[in-house]
Amino acid sequence: MVFEDYLKGIYKSKGGIIRSFLKVDKGKITDITFSGDFFLLPEDAIDLITQRLIGTDTEKDSIRYVVEDVYKTEKILSPGTTPEDFTRSIMQAIGGT
Repeated sequence: MVFEDYLKGIYKSKGGIIRSFLKVDKGKITDITFSGDFFLLPEDAIDLITQRLIGTDTEKDSIRYVVEDVYKTEKILSPGTTPEDFTRSIMQAIGGT
């Protein structure tokens, strides 16, 4: 997949590198995907996170809330990688802190 017209962020967590690729329109995430060398369980955890982030405001607190909620409701296990790490990767792509 080519991400030429996507915003790109990268963050190094204790559990590995998280690369985020996203599109934003009118302050909302319209498309997002992740890559890297992190590990999540269950196997579809990253898909669950990306699905829930579509339509989310690009504010840091909104993004963090969604990722934390998916971690809790889906009982995601991610050695060395936290919801905050995903939030930081996304915010780097958006240009925030």
